[in-house]
Amino acid sequence: MKKIVSMLLVICMSVLAITACGDSNGKDPVGNEYEKITKAADMLYEVTYDEYSSEIPPASASDRMMGDMACSGVRNGDFVGRNFDYIMNQCPTFVIRTTANNGRYATIGIGRLTNHNPDTVEAGLTQDELDLLPWSIFDGMNEKGLVVFSNVLFKADCGDIPHTGTNPDAPELNDFFIARAVLDNCATADEAVAYIRDHNITPLRSEIMDLHYMFSDPQKSYVVEFINNEIVVQEQNFMTNYLVNTEEMPEHPDGMERLQVLRDNYDEGSTMDGMYHLMQRVKFTNFYFASNKWYSDLGLTYEQLQNVGDEADAYLQIQQAEYEDELKYIEENGLRETTEWWITVHTAVYDIKNGKLWVTVRERYDEGPHEFFIK
Repeated sequence: MKKIVSMLLVICMSVLAITACGDSNGKDPVGNEYEKITKAADMLYEVTYDEYSSEIPPASASDRMMGDMACSGVRNGDFVGRNFDYIMNQCPTFVIRTTANNGRYATIGIGRLTNHNPDTVEAGLTQDELDLLPWSIFDGMNEKGLVVFSNVLFKADCGDIPHTGTNPDAPELNDFFIARAVLDNCATADEAVAYIRDHNITPLRSEIMDLHYMFSDPQKSYVVEFINNEIVVQEQNFMTNYLVNTEEMPEHPDGMERLQVLRDNYDEGSTMDGMYHLMQRVKFTNFYFASNKWYSDLGLTYEQLQNVGDEADAYLQIQQAEYEDELKYIEENGLRETTEWWITVHTAVYDIKNGKLWVTVRERYDEGPHEFFIK
């Protein structure tokens, strides 16, 4: 199983990784106002900020937010579905609301503190963590119906010119913080594109990974990618973990099979219930079952994927047997503190028209989604 982890770790992105203690409600010394962090469900918390710093964190702040991730996303009509995939552990998920204030739009989004567990969250976060929490979102929606989410991809596939910045004379915006900045300041997908063109978008401080984004409003969906230090934008409704704004398939098409599942079943996502079910089709643990043949998530190149042989099939069979053994262990003993297995940490379905969010954590689809609204 260690082999599969080494392959998966190349499709990774930033996730908040900071320690815990302190007060989790009130007003901080610099004026950030927030409600008490409350437990919405097992492994799911929520918090609302009335005020927080609008200053974009420096790129170096993303060094404190490192982690590993793979994702899937799709938009159909009024609904945007998004899976956030990560290592199976005890880290809870946060639904983070911000109210309209100081010219910013009201938002709702989802973030995560990877060095936490429910006990440390309920013991309280540090002031520094509370200040960063609004900027930690991976996906979200604002009151105007703009939805934003980010997925990772291989930096090596993003052109021959290393990504150092898209507009050196403009204010810097590290691509990890695009979701928060865009949702706060933009009412439409076109405004979001214009906003990032007016900034110098710098990459994640990683030799391996970078991000691409989907911006969706009631009329349009764009996938935004950074190729050869240029912002490349096309109308697209699907995004996993490889470039989609290029004519040719990139060298590392991770998530190729997941994207095809979304395409094949796209019509299902035309309702909120349907989108919720569609995202279950691409839950990450489906990767561990040989019959799905999700070869690209093994880290194979596009050339290798054209000639998949018996060896890869045999490996998938071994992987499935090991995963089924792990499920038995978890059922009898609970989750291990250290694990090499992945899961869809959260599934989010955004209802653009009604400002509604459904969230399910840790693939607990039989419990149904937890429902939230922008306040």
